[in-house]
Amino acid sequence: MKNIFIPICSLFFLLGCKGIKKDDVVQNSTRSHQESKRPNIVFILADDLGNSDLGFTGSDLHQTPNLDKLAKESMYFDHGMSAHPTCQPSRIAIQTGKFPAHVGAVSHGDLRQVTGNGNELPKEEVTIGTALNMAGYNTGHIGKWHVGTGENSPENRGYEVDIASNQFCCPPNYFAPFITTAHGDYRDELANIQGLEEYPDGFNLTDALSMEAAKFIKSQNGEKPFFLNLAFYAVHTPIQGKKNLVDKYKKLIKPTSRHRNPTYAAMVETLDDGVGRVLKALKDAGLEDNTIVVFTSDNGGANYMNITDNYPLREGKGSSYEGGYRVPVIVKWPGVTKPNSISHERIIGYDFYPSFLSIAHAEGNKKYNEELDGIDITPVLINPASKLATREFHFLKYLSLIHYKIPIVDRNRCVETVINGDWKLMEFLPMPDNYEGHFELYNLKNDPAETTNLVSIHPEKVEELKASMEEWKVRIDAPRYDMEKFYGENKTND
Repeated sequence: MKNIFIPICSLFFLLGCKGIKKDDVVQNSTRSHQESKRPNIVFILADDLGNSDLGFTGSDLHQTPNLDKLAKESMYFDHGMSAHPTCQPSRIAIQTGKFPAHVGAVSHGDLRQVTGNGNELPKEEVTIGTALNMAGYNTGHIGKWHVGTGENSPENRGYEVDIASNQFCCPPNYFAPFITTAHGDYRDELANIQGLEEYPDGFNLTDALSMEAAKFIKSQNGEKPFFLNLAFYAVHTPIQGKKNLVDKYKKLIKPTSRHRNPTYAAMVETLDDGVGRVLKALKDAGLEDNTIVVFTSDNGGANYMNITDNYPLREGKGSSYEGGYRVPVIVKWPGVTKPNSISHERIIGYDFYPSFLSIAHAEGNKKYNEELDGIDITPVLINPASKLATREFHFLKYLSLIHYKIPIVDRNRCVETVINGDWKLMEFLPMPDNYEGHFELYNLKNDPAETTNLVSIHPEKVEELKASMEEWKVRIDAPRYDMEKFYGENKTND
């Protein structure tokens, strides 16, 4: 990866050659002051939160006043994307700054294969926690991890503080005690959450995590900057909400409502309360003006079992349509990002790694940085009219046995995807339920809901993007899809 770090003074020189305005000078002065005091970074990751689940992004039911207010104080990326439509590969991308397939993560299976046992971060990968810790940052992880255990748990991958991370995708429940009473499956005990025993029975998990985050923020003495990786379990299943909020939303649902799940709505509001608690902690500690806050989700909303609706986008979590990848992205950088601004640039989960290094004036591991797939988005944060370098976005979603059942639902199809400009090509691969492979081509500018397959109209574009996809897989040595191998080795998992 090139140009991972461009000194901010150089950026101002490059951006300001064609006439410098008074506001530019003020912003430059503010930024110069911040260079002498490196900013703290709070990265807040929701789980399975859909692109339309927030008040300001169009929900007709969910109430999210804290996130709505944060968006007004921030830059919002209306084309933010996750690196995969399921959580493990997406989180691996955030931690490593790479395409998930670059490290072999193409499903919820082991790296470079599909067994359903879970992905582990390869030991040679340098996490963003490690890179910032090397640069002098205090580092903390709170909440869901789901990218490794033992030697790959947060405290062994760059995070000095590790609170409430379990070894599975989700908690056993959202109300204390956060342990399971079932013992019929190895995954039951992996879901247990340790370290929150002080919270009384019935206490909400999302509230507990945000309180732990507030404690972490309060503990910082200002001698060193800090990086907090706050990963809420919400709003992943199990769908459990506070009774008073569930009752509230039952009364708010209208016959015309697209969002119709009162329990999920309650979870979204509790998540919003948690974000508000973290923002208040920063303000109370006098750290608000020197802390960058980023909020996003690991993948699109779960649009099945009447959980949520990602309208106007198609499908949701697990799917390779836009509803599976598109996520809200909010970035507040006091004195830098323009309040209530919107960027239409496509950015993706693995862009946060090089961007955080740039913001922190951190070199990281120079050799490792050469392999990063993400790009530094700080030029857009400084100037929302800026354009990022033209690039393609590639996604591989192969068989995922945790989500795999016969008959196979559409969101579990194996798909190779490439986005180039306004064009999106999807190759649906053959699967063992006699499903035949085929291509789908969409123009996302004209058809963001992906309603009209243009394969027959633009066969030349199909060939162009297919060739690009093949070149990319060779370049990163991506795992190759082998239906017979994947299914044959795991045919008992039905």
